[in-house]
Amino acid sequence: MTEPLLAAFAEVDITPAVETTHRGRRRRRSFTVHDPLMARVCVLRQGATTAVLAGIDVFELGGDFEERVSVHLAGTGIGKEALLFSPSHVGMSPISHYGAYIIVFAQDLIIADFEAECAKRIAAGIRRALADLTPVHVAAGVGYAPGITRNRRWLTPEGTVEMVGLNAEMPTDSDWVEQGVDDAVRVIRLDTVAGEQLGALVNFGCHALCSDDRYGDITADYPRHVAAVFRKAAGIPVVFTQGSIGEQIPTEAEGADSARRVGHALGARALYVFEQITPSETPRLGIHSARASVPVRRVAEEPQAMRTDLRNSRARYRRYLFERFHANPSLAYPIRAVTLGDDIALVALPGEMFQETVTAIQEASPFKHTIVLSRASREVGYVPVPSAFAQGGMEPALTALTPESEPVIRRSASEHLRRCKGAVPVSGRE
Repeated sequence: MTEPLLAAFAEVDITPAVETTHRGRRRRRSFTVHDPLMARVCVLRQGATTAVLAGIDVFELGGDFEERVSVHLAGTGIGKEALLFSPSHVGMSPISHYGAYIIVFAQDLIIADFEAECAKRIAAGIRRALADLTPVHVAAGVGYAPGITRNRRWLTPEGTVEMVGLNAEMPTDSDWVEQGVDDAVRVIRLDTVAGEQLGALVNFGCHALCSDDRYGDITADYPRHVAAVFRKAAGIPVVFTQGSIGEQIPTEAEGADSARRVGHALGARALYVFEQITPSETPRLGIHSARASVPVRRVAEEPQAMRTDLRNSRARYRRYLFERFHANPSLAYPIRAVTLGDDIALVALPGEMFQETVTAIQEASPFKHTIVLSRASREVGYVPVPSAFAQGGMEPALTALTPESEPVIRRSASEHLRRCKGAVPVSGRE
């Protein structure tokens, strides 16, 4: 007989303080907080196995972030391999490291201890959730949210890519071809065994860049409005995670109102999918991890000054890649998966995954519902498919990877999911 599956949700404010102390003196940082940054957490426990799924309102997280959190979870039996985190990839949030692959619009948005503080707060939220666990039933569903996201990569007849960015007019009268769009919204519903709605996980791929008028400040962009829809309409929490985020951008980005419109539209569609699901099963919870050796780029050494050239993201990122990988041009690429019975698998993959990669992994998966969590990370950057390197565009310039890397990641993730099917789950303890 399957042991009860327990679950609980928690929300954690990770917004940095506007006022801080520097060399013993109080000072006010230059940014404005338009709305709080949140980490939304779902904890699952079955017997000795515990998994944590989280959507976090940050641009990216360093590769050691799960380890930072696990340090604060000592005594809970939760190790770093049990943590599946997905930054919502908000362009209007702090970063902790100069090597992040983004134009930085304000010096005060570089906060060296931001990730350390986030790790501490998120661990506290996980501990709160552990004290509030309740038996649940789980089921998953998928729907579509057309018109919300588009691909910014357009292929010309010459075989090169033109970037059609935010607020750009669509080239409808040209012979350019828009690359693939992933408008699938994937939902996991959790109900108490008594049939009461408890919470949801929502997965969708789209850069959180609607609030383009707030660069240099802080806002959680459209993901916060997705959460607000579930709170207001159903009275339950939701964990939002990014899917095929690599080249997918919002169809509108004309100020704060567009974040609300996009978030409400996506949230409403996700809630529709949620309402069509009827959980009635207690699936077996499994945690599975693997590592793949992935080749990375060898880059020329940029001047030391590039560390602080905030608006030259490409040169600054190359400097970071040189320092990190010039002595060893390979990456121990972590693949973390959580399975719920034979039907549902969630797999967290570092980097911004292209639509083509996510679709291929889902099609190769033996699970009925496979949810890919893109985990934006400076150690990886974008995860371009091999053809993208010859086509050009911004993504191949802002990646740690080579044209040979994505096939390794795609194959390794697919093989890992096949091993997960029917495997004996590990406990997630370290």
